[in-house]
Amino acid sequence: MKKLVFSTLFFILLLSSAMAQLTGQIPALADTTWKLEGNDITPIPIKADRSGYFKIPVSSLKRGIYSLGSVGSIYIEPSYNLSILAKKGQYKFKGNGAVENQVLQTMNNKLNRFLGNPGYDVWHQFLLTEPVLFTPMLDEYIKKINTAAGGSKNIFFKEFIRQEVEFDKRYCLMAYSRFYGLDSNRMQALRKILATPIIERKESYRADLAAAYQAQFSKKLTNTEKDSLNNFIYNDWDMNNEIMYLNSKYYKSMIGYKIDYLAYAEVQRKLRDSIKNDEIVKLSIVKPLISNNYIKEALNFRYTNAAIKKSKFPSDITDIYESFIRDSKNEKHKDEIRKTFRNLSSTTANATAPDFNYTNPSGQLVSLKSLRGKYVYVDVWATWCAPCVAEIPSLKKLEERYKDKKISFVSISVDVAENKNSWIDFVKNNNLQGIQLMADHDFSSEFIKKFGINTIPRFILIGPDGTIIDNNAKRPSDAKLVAQLDTFEM
Repeated sequence: MKKLVFSTLFFILLLSSAMAQLTGQIPALADTTWKLEGNDITPIPIKADRSGYFKIPVSSLKRGIYSLGSVGSIYIEPSYNLSILAKKGQYKFKGNGAVENQVLQTMNNKLNRFLGNPGYDVWHQFLLTEPVLFTPMLDEYIKKINTAAGGSKNIFFKEFIRQEVEFDKRYCLMAYSRFYGLDSNRMQALRKILATPIIERKESYRADLAAAYQAQFSKKLTNTEKDSLNNFIYNDWDMNNEIMYLNSKYYKSMIGYKIDYLAYAEVQRKLRDSIKNDEIVKLSIVKPLISNNYIKEALNFRYTNAAIKKSKFPSDITDIYESFIRDSKNEKHKDEIRKTFRNLSSTTANATAPDFNYTNPSGQLVSLKSLRGKYVYVDVWATWCAPCVAEIPSLKKLEERYKDKKISFVSISVDVAENKNSWIDFVKNNNLQGIQLMADHDFSSEFIKKFGINTIPRFILIGPDGTIIDNNAKRPSDAKLVAQLDTFEM
């Protein structure tokens, strides 16, 4: 009898495991590949047939929130048999978790009412709405989502939603407070200045640009309003909730924003000025605030990696590097940190610069080695990068000043491959001089990765023998660069 009961239970468990799957028919997915990702999993590629039908097992997944293409957030448990159907631009769910996933769709639709504005997150109309009116709108959103979640019998899910909507509100208010008072009707002057061809820009361009940017704001928060918003956004919430960190995009984002907020506070000015590496300041903030091992590991990896990339010399960061390698339990993170540190060590002053071989607008390949015998000043930029474009007039002046000297000015664009024609047009229309090249894989190009470049503009100075003089050189607009170049025998 016991054997029969055991066999029956085993058969039920086996059948349950076989039925644990996510299926769906989404025409937009036909002949394409989406990814199921989130919750610390390796992204799972999902490829549908020509009708948009797909099926994947979920028995190995943890309970929680995942992301799937344009469906957005979905809730999965390892025993679920859940299906998704796309109809008239809406997603409907059947099976286990249908109620919970419809709540997530409702949440997404209602949150999109507030968020989605490119560059600002919060839609323009809300940036002109006073806090006393805007905040109650978010409270009403929270009330409606919690009411919708009340239809679920899943305690884990309801508790997640209860906390998630609070971080939705914090994120909205954070973006709102950054751009409060921005008036879309006042943007024309800024657009006009930005559209001024580089060749026509005057000495006053930077000041005119700053003035036009400020002129867009028709309102400002009072100090009381700022303090009230910041108190809610950044204070009195737990930064050590691993479940929320794994499942909530906005909780995870708000941890990063809170660390930024603390790092750039006035009380940290002295430390920032002395260290001159903001990522190290952030590491110092993480240490006392974060006790959860998973979150601490993730943040230490993030800021250590960034700190190494921002350093000029290995000696500036050796202690932090060694501390991470000693304390981290994540072998993948340690391998990545070792690689970043090796890149810094190989691109510091007096090291031989890694070569590149990139195409110019005519399609010809140009290598760094082919420029030996001259100093090389490298400008890493992109057409979409406003600070990069702002340096071009100063770069042109440098090129004119040293046109008869033994120095090559090389501009390497990290625009994505599909924007190659736009880059070529930009070079031509703005009469850019020097050697204009396009990296083969934007920020993933080997030369770019070797120098740890993840923010631009970035400038590198290389000697005639191919050795690095400065892996993070002065900008063209900095008078100290001219003073440095004038000391060279060219």
